[in-house]
Amino acid sequence: MIKRRVALGLLGGAIAGLSAQCRTSQPLVQKSLAQTVQSLSPTAEFLGLNVGTELNWTNWRDKLLPLYQSAGIRWLRVWYNWATLESVRGRYDSELTLESLQLAKNMGFKILFVVWGTPAFAGNGELSAVPNATDWVRYCNWLRSNMAGLVDAWEIGNEPNLDKYHQGTPASYVQLLSSANQVLRQSAPVIAAGPSGASTEEYWQALLDSGLEQHCDRVNIHPYRVRSDEVIEVVDRFLRRVNKPLWITELGRSTDDGGERLKAEFLTNVMPRLSQRAEKVFWYRSIQGEGLHPMSYGLIEADEDSGRVKTLPAYSAYNRYAQALTTNATQANLSQP
Repeated sequence: MIKRRVALGLLGGAIAGLSAQCRTSQPLVQKSLAQTVQSLSPTAEFLGLNVGTELNWTNWRDKLLPLYQSAGIRWLRVWYNWATLESVRGRYDSELTLESLQLAKNMGFKILFVVWGTPAFAGNGELSAVPNATDWVRYCNWLRSNMAGLVDAWEIGNEPNLDKYHQGTPASYVQLLSSANQVLRQSAPVIAAGPSGASTEEYWQALLDSGLEQHCDRVNIHPYRVRSDEVIEVVDRFLRRVNKPLWITELGRSTDDGGERLKAEFLTNVMPRLSQRAEKVFWYRSIQGEGLHPMSYGLIEADEDSGRVKTLPAYSAYNRYAQALTTNATQANLSQP
């Protein structure tokens, strides 16, 4: 999953007591943002990590999963493309994936599953093709029947403003979201896809005008930026337009933009601020290293030739924040009458 980045950045979020709300006809004003910032109470449950298909790497996962645990990561965002699971209509190659998800569950992780990647038989041959409705609904039913006990939340698509991930319009994305939501919400919450950092506010509004909030439990954004102030500015503008709680399922900063120290400082600065705005944040991404992942967003450096792994300064920063959240939550519970 090599992604085009127009801007770099990160996010942090926090699980809290925001309840899902239906979209109202009243205009959204600055007061809504203020209420959101005041109402969230972050716990370690908001911490997530993008891992792609790493759970299926049987020669690596025994090294990586314990490191994810030690960092305080609670949620894993996984990508198993529909085109990989069902390359031929009605024939599923899912044994390793199901076994891998079960392993992660046994270790205490929660799973956010990205539903994406159109097989050739359901579209025009491109992974980002808008699938035909019949095959799409059938696949969603298969997911619910086979993964309902393994998946804790479903994310429908990814960065639909980019042709690389969605070749259709905002309205066609919302139609896919609506169809998936009708099937998958019976087993776990449904999260809308997050527009990329390159998305315009006009695109956000087009999604909302097409009814996005009626067909999901949580909204989403990927506000990649280099500076934490810029990330917060993007998130606040987005929050003023929406009425449902926010998940941020991707955000990070590359080592290529200032080095490992600045990546760690960015994480340290932005996490607490985002934890008052979003229910969850999923850092992008878990590992970096030649032959494994060419983009330098990782918490861990891995060397394919030697098999060695090394935690990076951003990993330590992530761990410190997770420990602080756990300590704060424990103290809050002890203070309860």
